[in-house]
Amino acid sequence: MPDAAVVQIISRLTSILVDLAGGVFTLVMVYGGIRFMLSHNPRAVQSSKELMGRAAIGLGLVLMVDVLRQLIQYVVS
Repeated sequence: MPDAAVVQIISRLTSILVDLAGGVFTLVMVYGGIRFMLSHNPRAVQSSKELMGRAAIGLGLVLMVDVLRQLIQYVVS
């Protein structure tokens, strides 16, 4: 069995990662939304949509890491 301190450190690190990812996601979505509203040509509109889509995919990946960590922690303990 893994040491309880190691499990606690990994849990804290993934929690911090999820919190930071949520903050970055919010900032990128606001930036992409402002770019979307202020853009005048179709290329800029498409670029801002892609930016917001990639931010959502990134947040989803980070959340999947946290779910995977919780699943592994449950199986191991």
